[in-house]
Amino acid sequence: MVLASPRPTIDLARVAAELGAKLGTRARLSTLHDMVVIDVDRDRLVEVATLVRDDPLTMCDLYSVNAGVDTGAELRSVTFVRGTTTHVFVMLRTVCSEMDPRIPTLSGVWPGANWCERETYDMFGIIFDGHPDLRRIFLEESFPGHPLRKSFLPPRSDARGG
Repeated sequence: MVLASPRPTIDLARVAAELGAKLGTRARLSTLHDMVVIDVDRDRLVEVATLVRDDPLTMCDLYSVNAGVDTGAELRSVTFVRGTTTHVFVMLRTVCSEMDPRIPTLSGVWPGANWCERETYDMFGIIFDGHPDLRRIFLEESFPGHPLRKSFLPPRSDARGG
């Protein structure tokens, strides 16, 4: 068996070029395997996500998942969406810092973002501003910290000397 990168089922270069022209300076576009990758500042995230959902070119109506990423230098929210009729896959990436871990919620754009953003909040501590019910989904509310951050030290462990 040979493992290979997913191959686009659409004219990915054309979609990226047309979407890039529509977005202008609001975001930076690239492609990766079979996806359009959109790097967008948090103050434009909801605007760009709404365009990706509503534009006839993409019509990304299916919210797939949100993943938190801690690079050590910054926190990232990475959202994957798909157009079920257009077959366009889009990755939306937004960054924030550990000192200011705030990103707007996408639950008003895609209701399916609700639980995924709660998971990212629980594990990475990214606060999704405007979320209708932002609370921990796996851990108790009293749990100290966010376990998937690089800076996390488990309570009562050798890492804390206790």
